[in-house]
Amino acid sequence: MDDKTSARIDYALRAWLDVRNTQAETSLASGRGQEGRRSAVTGGRHMDAIHQLVVDEIKATGATGLRFSQNRGATLPGFYRASKSWDLVLLQRDVPVLAVEYKSMLGSEGKNLNNRADEIFGMAEDTRQAEIRGLLPPQMRRAYIFVMAENPENSKPVRVVETLGDSDPVFDGASYVQRMAIMLERMRDTGLFHMTWAVTVKEDPFSWSEPNKAVGWDRFAADLHSAFWTGTPRPDPTTP
Repeated sequence: MDDKTSARIDYALRAWLDVRNTQAETSLASGRGQEGRRSAVTGGRHMDAIHQLVVDEIKATGATGLRFSQNRGATLPGFYRASKSWDLVLLQRDVPVLAVEYKSMLGSEGKNLNNRADEIFGMAEDTRQAEIRGLLPPQMRRAYIFVMAENPENSKPVRVVETLGDSDPVFDGASYVQRMAIMLERMRDTGLFHMTWAVTVKEDPFSWSEPNKAVGWDRFAADLHSAFWTGTPRPDPTTP
């Protein structure tokens, strides 16, 4: 990773922290103290700088005829449900070519990571089935970005709950941070998503790291540029 890219990521993640903290402080000041931590990750604007980081990288591919849609404008048809709103939908000449979801997590990883996994797998499979059945174009890509606040609790080894059958040994002794990275790598490698980025952030002193370079920014950006190497996305080779 070059210095310019590192600085761009540094800026985006610092902004994520700043907005998160401002939202939490506002919640506390208004007397909703119990909502402080939750509001820090549900306030609505904490991922704006991450979004801009992705938009800038998309523009750097050199692709033309692009339109960026957010909020209600980023709603795509589903198969198991009528529709799903994504954080960003990229259209090229009015055809959806990329759907991006941003998520962040602060605390309660034991419960929240599993809940997030259920949500992620469902949305990806719903969209994939919509593509297979012609409701979405076959060249559309799916991208997922996960930002996790790193702390001593989510960085320590976690015991695997006893299962009825053998659990995958890759999870033995893996921390919640490592589990998150494993999940994102497998999401990409199995075709649920085409590009994923896993990053963790420490607040004091500020620093960020990528728990697995296989799901780092360099790989995410390379996959993005590869999708647009001709200026227009190629049909998804993983779609039956």
